[in-house]
Amino acid sequence: MGDGSGDQTSPRARFAADLMRRRREAGMSQTALSNRLRCHTSLISHVERGRRAPTVEFAEALDRAFQLDGHFMDLFTQISHSPTLGWFARWVEEIEPQAAILQSWDPLVIPGLLQTPEYARAIFATAVPIEQVEERVQVRMRRMEIFDAPNPPAFLAIIDESTLHRPIGGPRVLAGQLGRLLEHVQNSRITVQVVPTASGCAAGMMSAFTLARLRDGAEVVSADSVLSGLVTGDHESVARVKVRYDTIRADAYPQSMSLQVIEDAVRKWSP
Repeated sequence: MGDGSGDQTSPRARFAADLMRRRREAGMSQTALSNRLRCHTSLISHVERGRRAPTVEFAEALDRAFQLDGHFMDLFTQISHSPTLGWFARWVEEIEPQAAILQSWDPLVIPGLLQTPEYARAIFATAVPIEQVEERVQVRMRRMEIFDAPNPPAFLAIIDESTLHRPIGGPRVLAGQLGRLLEHVQNSRITVQVVPTASGCAAGMMSAFTLARLRDGAEVVSADSVLSGLVTGDHESVARVKVRYDTIRADAYPQSMSLQVIEDAVRKWSP
């Protein structure tokens, strides 16, 4: 489970705790339950440990296995309609943990999966009610656990050069964020490319987005704007975003030059 205090009362945490408790009370091992549900044992292990979100099919199967009247389905519904994550809950809980490849474009900020707590906190402080800020920061930090998984995704992040010179949280916070960005790219699974401001990059000015290719070959996209957000696997939508991603990437510096640009920005903002 995550470290945040909000995790102790979240629907996802209750789902995991109830699953473990009911399984043990029934005298079943994870293997025995997986045989009954006809799923892989690792799925039960991951859900109980909070490393993977349950699906609707999994929740329904548990209610049948334990002869419950919709208990796990109720918890699943609460997870899906989390007031903390809203429309983005499905992406965080279901898509990212199953991704083999993630490709993101961010014209305004450093990608969420690569943010420091201080940088994330500065963003949320202006975007959500103050009582939700720390919970949102904790959720964002927990998302990074996908890189510690046995089979982590490859992450290809493209950012606009202006993000390196936008002092969100102040110069010290930005310097720390850019230093962390350089640490992230030491991970062979993470690539960061910078699109120079001089390129204009008209194709990327509409919104930030992320493409995910799942391990079963399915492709899903999330796109965010001021008024709404979207997570969809619609083939046409995914195809359009893939073309836009390739267009943006064509304007980007190669990674070696991108790293030099980031290093220059670190020197600029460091005290």
